[in-house]
Amino acid sequence: MPLPFLRIRCAALLLSALAAQAGAADKTAADWQAAARADIEAVHQLILTAHPGSIDELNPGFKDWTERGYREALQQVARVDSYDSMMAASRYYVTGFLDGHLVYSDNARGKDPIVVNGWKLRRQGGAYVVQGQLKDWPAPLPPFGARLLQCDGRSMEAILAEDVAPYYDRRNFGGTHEILPELLFAPAMADLKLKRCQFRTAEGAELDMPITYQAIAMQRYFARDSWSDAPQKTQTRRSNQFSFQDGVLWVSAASFNSLPSKEQIAAFETMLAELSKVEGARLIVFDARGNGGGSSAIGSKIFDAATGGLDYDKHGVDQLPRTYAQWRVSDVLLANLEKFSKEFASRYGEDSQQARSTRTFLKQVQDAKAAGQPWVEQPAGHLVTRADIAKRGGKLRRHQGAVALLTDAACASACLDFADLVLSVPGAVHIGRATSADSVYIDTGRATLPSGNVLVLPQKVWRNRLRGNNETLTPSIALKADMADDAAVRAEALSALAPIMKPRLQASP
Repeated sequence: MPLPFLRIRCAALLLSALAAQAGAADKTAADWQAAARADIEAVHQLILTAHPGSIDELNPGFKDWTERGYREALQQVARVDSYDSMMAASRYYVTGFLDGHLVYSDNARGKDPIVVNGWKLRRQGGAYVVQGQLKDWPAPLPPFGARLLQCDGRSMEAILAEDVAPYYDRRNFGGTHEILPELLFAPAMADLKLKRCQFRTAEGAELDMPITYQAIAMQRYFARDSWSDAPQKTQTRRSNQFSFQDGVLWVSAASFNSLPSKEQIAAFETMLAELSKVEGARLIVFDARGNGGGSSAIGSKIFDAATGGLDYDKHGVDQLPRTYAQWRVSDVLLANLEKFSKEFASRYGEDSQQARSTRTFLKQVQDAKAAGQPWVEQPAGHLVTRADIAKRGGKLRRHQGAVALLTDAACASACLDFADLVLSVPGAVHIGRATSADSVYIDTGRATLPSGNVLVLPQKVWRNRLRGNNETLTPSIALKADMADDAAVRAEALSALAPIMKPRLQASP
C-alpha cells in the first residue's frame, strides 16, 4: 500500500505549512484552539484503536508516548491562533512517535494568506545556505549563497531541533537534516518567528539582519516567477526505465506507485519484458534516487526482470527464525482494504492476482474482527541475512557481473525493501547517499479527522525484519555529486565502480 518517502512526506508537510491560516479570517483563536483539541483527541483515539503500536507488547515506549505525548500536545493548544498553529499542535503529537509512516496531512486548505520570511534555505554539507528570495520583498533579504550562522543568539542546530523538528520530523538521520532547514521559511507557531540573524556572505563579510515576515497569497509562494533563485541544475524527472551502454545496465527504479493507471501498468509490463531480454551486462546499477516507496512488489519485479532473481541453497532455511507481519484489526484497516480491493479490480481486472489477493485478505480481516481477534498474521518466510545468503552460495540466475545500488535520502518504505533485496546479492555495492528509515510499523491507511485533515497511519508491524527499527542504510561509497544531476552522478558512480568491476569481470566465465 502507498507510503510516504521522507522528502515526499516532508513536502506534504511543507504544503501543510504553506496552507497555514486557511480560513482564518472568520475564526477566532478560541475557534482554532477548539479545532486543534478536536483533532488531537481524534488522533489519540485512532492511535488506540487502529495503530499496531498501541497493542504491541514488544514496544512499551510506544504506549508511553501515546499518553505522555497526548498530554503534551494538549498543552500546545494554548499557543494556537491559526490554521498553521492548529496543525502544528497536532503534528507535535504525531512526530513524537518517530515514525515516517505516521503523518498528519493537510486536506482542508483554504485561500487565506500564509506568513513567510521571504527567503529559502538549503543545507549544503555542514552549512545552511540561502538559495532563494521572494521578489518585491519590502525589506532587505540575505543574499544568495550567504551562510546562516545563528539567530537570536541560538545556533541553527538548536533552532531546527527545538522550533522545527517537533512540528515536522523528529527522527535523527541524514535525510531529516537535509529537509528541516527548508522548512524554516514559515514558523509553525506565531511565537517562533525569528527576530535577528547573522549571515556570512560568499565573500566572507558578516551580516546582521532583522528578519521580516509577511502574509502573501499561497499562489505567489508556489509561482516560479515569484522567486529570484540561485542557479539550479535542471533535474530530470525519473521514471522506471533502463539503458544499456558499454556493458553497463543502468536501471532506474524511481517509482513504486501502488495504484498506477492502466496506461502506466501497460508501459511498466513492456519495460519489464524488454529488460528481461538484456544479456551480457558487465555491471547492473539499480538507481533508486527519488523513490519514496509504494508497493514492494514493483521493486521485486524490476529486480527479477534484470537479474532472473536470486538463488541460494535453501536446505535448513526452515530452522531459521520466522519473519512475519501482524496486521492490527480495525475499522480503518477494513475501510482501506475495501478501497484497495475496488481500485485493484478497476486497474488490473477482477480476476487479477492483485484483486484476488486483496479480496482474500479482506475476508481474513473481516473474520478476525467477527471473532474478536486483534491481529491477522502475514507469513513472510524466514530471516535469511546477507551473510546467510553468501554462505549458501547465493547467485543471480541471469547475471554474473557486478551489482550496485544507488540511493539518496528519499529512499524509504518499499524503496528500502528494494534496497534490502539488491544488497542481499553477494558482493553488491551500495553507493550514493544514506537512505531514509522506516519503523517496524508500515503499510498505511487513512482516516479523516474533525478538521477535514487526514491522519495517515501504519496498519501492521514487522517481526524479525532484516532491517532494524528506523535503521538507515549507509553506502560504502559516498558520492559527492549533486544527486539531482544525472550526468554527474553517472560519471562519478561509474568511476567509483570501475575498480570493483574489474576483478568481478575477470572471475566471470
